[in-house]
Amino acid sequence: MGRHLAQHKDALPSIRDGLGKREIARLADRSVNTLLEEGNVLQVAEALAAMEEFVKVVRKDERYVQFLRDELHKHHGRLSMPSGARIEACEAGVQYDYTHSAEWRELEAAMAELSVRKKDVEQKLRSIPGGRTAVDTETGEVIEGAFRTSRSTYRITLAR
Repeated sequence: MGRHLAQHKDALPSIRDGLGKREIARLADRSVNTLLEEGNVLQVAEALAAMEEFVKVVRKDERYVQFLRDELHKHHGRLSMPSGARIEACEAGVQYDYTHSAEWRELEAAMAELSVRKKDVEQKLRSIPGGRTAVDTETGEVIEGAFRTSRSTYRITLAR
């Protein structure tokens, strides 16, 4: 049967007191060390993915955001927590409409054209193996293929 996540009551600071970045870093380091010693990395990877999804869903929930903003309003838009964390009301996702400017529209059109040309060149370079050369039949230009790089990691897909 699967092993339970290791819990070290002496190593865990109280969430009630809050966690600063240093405490989070130390807690994460100890947790990784425990994983390396005890295993159960697959269960922890799944649990972390579930926690990330949970946090994402809660933080986007408009009811939560509105309730939090209402609470901040009671404290003039800013509150310091016992841990030292600050919670502040702010405006995010600010956007400007530049479309009334002829100069901006001209630049936007030029950039769009350049972006299409750039994608075409990238596609052409990807079609040639990295380090190899080829001749562009349209221009006669000698071109070298793009080198591909990547890094190995993992992906977790949670059940619906």
